[in-house]
Amino acid sequence: MRYFDGDTIERAATAVEWVEAMEKALAALVDGAFVLPRRMHLDRGNDTFLLMPCISDEYWSTKLVSFCPGNRDSGKPSIYGTVILNSSVTGEPLAAMDGTMITALRTAAVSAAGIRLLAGKEVSRVGIVGAGVQGLYQALFACSVRNIEEVRVFDTLESNPDRFRDILKSKRPGLKVIRCLTSAELARDSELVITATNSSLPVFPDEPDLFTGKTFVGIGSYKPDCREYPEQLFRQLSQVFADTTDGLHESGDLIDPVRNGWLDKRDIYPIGNLISGKVMLSPNPTRLFKTVGSAIFDLFAAKLVYENNMNRMH
Repeated sequence: MRYFDGDTIERAATAVEWVEAMEKALAALVDGAFVLPRRMHLDRGNDTFLLMPCISDEYWSTKLVSFCPGNRDSGKPSIYGTVILNSSVTGEPLAAMDGTMITALRTAAVSAAGIRLLAGKEVSRVGIVGAGVQGLYQALFACSVRNIEEVRVFDTLESNPDRFRDILKSKRPGLKVIRCLTSAELARDSELVITATNSSLPVFPDEPDLFTGKTFVGIGSYKPDCREYPEQLFRQLSQVFADTTDGLHESGDLIDPVRNGWLDKRDIYPIGNLISGKVMLSPNPTRLFKTVGSAIFDLFAAKLVYENNMNRMH
């Protein structure tokens, strides 16, 4: 069995390959041609531990994830994980992979797939709320699907935006990176906004003008008591797209708006339906893509990393 560390995973494929792989995964979620049990949540205080298996005719992947938000105080990533890839024909273990990097890349690629479908082609200013590892890769992958000229960043942890800026500019030297003092300033001056926080309360003021005509991608609300967006965004939406309908019982950003009558459940669609043409995009330019993650993304990610590396060896 081989081991692929974070550096190997990051070099395994281009951003274009990652986004294409996740678009296939999003379409496959709708087709249902995979064994995909609901992921197991184990909560311990503020910490969450996840077990995420998925099986295809070819591969079987299992991801073990820990989410410990208190790690921010010690400068460690909030998310750690390990992905195991087996042959689903023989059960043979093929590879172990750094699940933290798999998660960062596949989550950013899923968001980028949503951006490609929902955001206008002229979008050039993106705002990132949450300047951790996830926020960094969200910015990089947004740049891969749109001609981004400016990235605005906001984080409640004082040191994160500076580190975010330094890493992002080392990877994208021509990019203008602006640190915002408030989330309202960020939303007001961005055309595309991505939130990557573990906040239990909305990260923006409940002011309608902050949201009108913009595309939002929410990746941080992962439990029913977590919500990144306020009421006034949901009241402006004609549609909400989600990576998986599991979010309807997992994420406060979908549970609360439906329960409170800000949004009709019938207006929430798997984004795979948009990819397949089963649903058409509303002309309303205020849009939201909500991701909660799925083991099928880990399967497609592990397959991409494993096969690309094995092909290079041969």
